[in-house]
Amino acid sequence: MLFTGLARAIIRHNKAVFAIWLAALALSIPAILQVQSVIVYNETAFNPKNSESSMALDLVGKEFSIDQGTSAIVVITSNDVRGNDVRDFTLALNRTLRNDGKLSNINNITSIYDIYYQLLVSYTSVVHLQLYQTKNATTLTTNIEFGIPSAYVNEWVSLISSAPSNITQAQLAAYSLQAYNDSWPIVSAQTPSGYQTVAFDYLKLFYQSWNQTFTAQNYTQSELLSSSPPFARAQNVTKGSPLLTTQPSYYNITIPFVQSLPLDSQTLSLFVSAARFFNIYSSGSGSCSNNNCWDDPPAIRTFSIDAVAQATMADPIQHTIIGYVYDLGALVTDSDFAGLAQQVLRNYNIATYPVQTSGDVYSQFVSAQNNTMLVIIDFKSGGPDPMNSIPAIRQDVGIANTASNENLTVYVTGEPAFNYDIQTQTVTDIERIDPVTVTLILVIVGIFFTSIVAPLIPIIAIGLSIGIAFGLVFAVGSVITRVHYLVLTLLPVSMLGAGSDYCIFLVSSRHARHICGSPRRSDPRPGRSLAVRRSDLLAPWAGIVEEGEGEERQLLRPSGAVHRKALEAGSPSGAGHLAAGCQHRLFIPDQP
Repeated sequence: MLFTGLARAIIRHNKAVFAIWLAALALSIPAILQVQSVIVYNETAFNPKNSESSMALDLVGKEFSIDQGTSAIVVITSNDVRGNDVRDFTLALNRTLRNDGKLSNINNITSIYDIYYQLLVSYTSVVHLQLYQTKNATTLTTNIEFGIPSAYVNEWVSLISSAPSNITQAQLAAYSLQAYNDSWPIVSAQTPSGYQTVAFDYLKLFYQSWNQTFTAQNYTQSELLSSSPPFARAQNVTKGSPLLTTQPSYYNITIPFVQSLPLDSQTLSLFVSAARFFNIYSSGSGSCSNNNCWDDPPAIRTFSIDAVAQATMADPIQHTIIGYVYDLGALVTDSDFAGLAQQVLRNYNIATYPVQTSGDVYSQFVSAQNNTMLVIIDFKSGGPDPMNSIPAIRQDVGIANTASNENLTVYVTGEPAFNYDIQTQTVTDIERIDPVTVTLILVIVGIFFTSIVAPLIPIIAIGLSIGIAFGLVFAVGSVITRVHYLVLTLLPVSMLGAGSDYCIFLVSSRHARHICGSPRRSDPRPGRSLAVRRSDLLAPWAGIVEEGEGEERQLLRPSGAVHRKALEAGSPSGAGHLAAGCQHRLFIPDQP
């Protein structure tokens, strides 16, 4: 009685029912537009094997043992990912992703080059400290070894320049003693307190050795200042004469003196090395140019760089980079270190960087065979769905390939990429399945009713039901629980099949009652009606078999089946009753 009354009410008030359904559909339109936001696309087993994320997952699974989590992973493949080509692409990708306004939900981008960048920043700061400690120590050393003789010679030249044209040996000895006395205050003022004794002893030794170089009884001023330049004489006293095989005792005094100093091994090594490297005068010229002069900045630079390179056992490339660090200057900022680290990162590669990562860290980003590299993209929590960022990321991969003039094989995988690929495949399947299903139903129902217009009634009625059902999907997903992605694929298919069955049943029953005039008289086409109804039920599933790409052919998961059954429960009946009401007015003429 209840269902009979309901059916009569629907037929009697079919226009009102139709209006109610249209109103419900209108209310469902905003929900239909947002239904994708409550769908779960994390069934990786159904992701097509030829999708980009699946192929990348296979590579990652073979080469790495990492948990992808919710991050996107860019997988770069090459014969050797340590080369300049992969470096240029990875750095270009990092810049492109960070500058992409559509990717505001990215929290962090991590590649092996980000690790190397941090290492290079630390490396440059440490090497800079070593370099300028060495430079300061070198300056102190050369001030003692060659600055003291230079101060003495300058005082001596000043005295001789104001002396008579002819100078006896006794007068010369007096001038030398006065130069010794005048130079000590200068030397003492420029020498640290810890080296005062060393400076005094060395000045005294130089003064005594200097006096022994004058063996004649008389000299002219020109002979002392021009014929035998004072600094050339000082060079012989400190380092020895290159023209003599056997040096007199008052020549080459510097190295033996510093070797006898009671210094720690590191300081003593620096003193000895500086004494061998630097000079006070350039033989054959009036200056110390191009001869490692003790106060020449380029010479001090070369010595400091060589000393640090030797201490760190640097190879030629590292030696060059140490020079770059020195050229930053004594006063540097963190931005200076960062800029140099970026420069080294761009101009060298993994095989030539001056500092290397640990094996454990390296293996997280580069495969053991060095043919695969990963870039990890983390997203902000609470931001836009990372899945929606995958198209932009893949587009940026292409842009980075172009910007770096490379053509590398690169994939994007991870949970967001999997979800996006499954969503894309699902939408593609729906676009393939639904037209086939609708076409089959139109043909079958059209044959049954021998009409072109009649098949449109079930399709329109079911379309209204599907629209309302999608609104219900959004409501369930927003309030109760997230909805499995297969629901969106199978819900329209199930409703098209079941709804067509109900429509044909009700319309044909109404047709029989109207023509025969009695509910007890049978439909003259019972077999045909039943056959068509069964065909309508099979038509949607035939569409899946023909057009589905994989996941729809699998058995429904229990959760998907529950969602589907719950959402379609009332719709086919409503669609059928709606169709029955419509056909009553449109296709069956009123009987007298």
